[in-house]
Amino acid sequence: MQDHAAPYSAEDAFRDLKIRLAEQPGDPVLLHALARAAFDLQRYDLAVAYAGLAVKTDPRGAFHITLGLALRCLGHAAAGLSALRVAALTDPDNPSTHLALFEALEADGEIVDAEAELRFALELRPMEAGYHLVLARFLERQGRFPDAREAARRATRLAASDDVASRQNEAQLLARMGEVQAAEPLFARIRDLQPDDPAALANHGAMLFELGRFDQAADALEQSVEHAPPTAETLTNLGLVRMAVGDLAGADEVFSQAESMKPEDARIMLNRGTLLNDLGRRQDAEKLFRRVMAEYAGTPDAVRARFNLATVELAEGRFEEGWGDFEARKTLVRPLPRVDLADWDGTERAGPVLLCGEQGLGDFIQFLRFVPQAAARAPVTLLVPETLHRLVEDSFELPFWQEMRRIGRLKLCSSATDSKATVRASVLSLPRLLGENLPGWGGPYLLFYPEKSLKRKKALRVGLCWAGNPNYRFDRRRSIDFDLLAPLLNVPGIQWVSLTAIKTPDGLEPLPEGDMASTAAVISSLDLVISVDTAIAHLAGAMGKPFWLLNRFGGDWRWAEGNWDQRTGRHLWYPQVRLFEQQTSDLPRVAWRDPVSEVAAALTEMASRPSSIERH
Repeated sequence: MQDHAAPYSAEDAFRDLKIRLAEQPGDPVLLHALARAAFDLQRYDLAVAYAGLAVKTDPRGAFHITLGLALRCLGHAAAGLSALRVAALTDPDNPSTHLALFEALEADGEIVDAEAELRFALELRPMEAGYHLVLARFLERQGRFPDAREAARRATRLAASDDVASRQNEAQLLARMGEVQAAEPLFARIRDLQPDDPAALANHGAMLFELGRFDQAADALEQSVEHAPPTAETLTNLGLVRMAVGDLAGADEVFSQAESMKPEDARIMLNRGTLLNDLGRRQDAEKLFRRVMAEYAGTPDAVRARFNLATVELAEGRFEEGWGDFEARKTLVRPLPRVDLADWDGTERAGPVLLCGEQGLGDFIQFLRFVPQAAARAPVTLLVPETLHRLVEDSFELPFWQEMRRIGRLKLCSSATDSKATVRASVLSLPRLLGENLPGWGGPYLLFYPEKSLKRKKALRVGLCWAGNPNYRFDRRRSIDFDLLAPLLNVPGIQWVSLTAIKTPDGLEPLPEGDMASTAAVISSLDLVISVDTAIAHLAGAMGKPFWLLNRFGGDWRWAEGNWDQRTGRHLWYPQVRLFEQQTSDLPRVAWRDPVSEVAAALTEMASRPSSIERH
């Protein structure tokens, strides 16, 4: 059998150097080499001893560096720093001495002096990418992100074309700064340089997911899983991608794997809980959310778990609990305008309250119904999004608003700075502040516009909204590919009107440009609105217009069973809505077939007897 030589170890090097030193006693180079070998073996006492002997006969900078580092490792910070200062003075043109001194000064909290030493080293080696990389990391540690970004860019520009370290640093910095669009090409380049590295594939996949490029993200993450045993983080990202494209079963599979690998990971529990909620397994989801709240109390993860719990409670009609937990959202979204104002507690007051929206237009429209009740407790200045301003102002003619408007307790503003309010609140917080557990229905609260010279035709006029904002992470689950709507569009006797703000396909009357008042005017001319879960659905609902909702599997809490009157079968928010839901968790192109066919059948029946549509 052939013998294989054992690898040459640090212990071997240390032994051989001692033999050579015995042959050449007092040689400073050998003494320093022994000091370095002892340092590598973490024998810092011996490193100090040998380095100390070396500098007695040859006080060169490199020897003082080793002495200083070894002293600091033994806990002699001041003595070690002194040795490093001597190194810098002895060998001022060596960037390594300034780099070592920089690291020691930063560790001691001497940030200004540390930066000066680092920049001195950089002046000595201005074209070396590594020094710019060190500067970028230092500046990021100090929270100076724009400066760190510039240093990271210089490091990447100076680095070799196949260098990974500088690109990795810049990409990760940009990702932490939220500049995902700029980070993605760097992660793509790293993936090209390391095509078989699962980490490179996983990192690029995570960026593609953040950019909403889900198919590419899935490809990268699945390749990462195939190349090596996956990490829990990679599986979690893959699960999120599968959720986004509507593959709920596939998402459940990888989230389960991730959870088995890291059963105590709060992020994994939160994501799996969200998925279980979408799958209708609300009790299991609630257990995970409550577990995160208990085990990670006081953390952002616990706040997010509380908000997610609210969506379970509201879906089940547990409104008193749900509105309280729904308040957790306020730390997860952009702060309300006028941070100088205190939060209103819902009690009666003489001074005005600034009421604001905080999320999408649909949310704002849905919760507008509570504003008159708020105005009964305090004068209200309502900050309305620009695209809704004209519609809300015109709607004040409706009986729903007239009393509060008449007595001067309700006014609109377009800018928070125009308000003389002394407190503020979100319209989404009004149910909790007012103690209104059930939403109720007070009649239409957004205006029907008169139909100007509209001549009734025998055909039904039906508005169709098949897609929402593509930037919404789960838009591919709630929007419908237009070609899937063929069964609807083939129903005879229908005059179709587009309510989707994209290029209008052939056969549909286009949606005119303008604000939401313009859209409301179009809706006023319709017999029926058919929509996916977007602001259009809420607009039709608030106008009292009959509308049919095409709802994804595991849809939003406001369409779930707890939001329906179990005695009458009518929706608590919009009684005129009729729901057509996906019944399976299949991929969207499969899951939409049945509800679209059901809508087509119902529309065919309605078109045969148009008088069944309520006229307004």
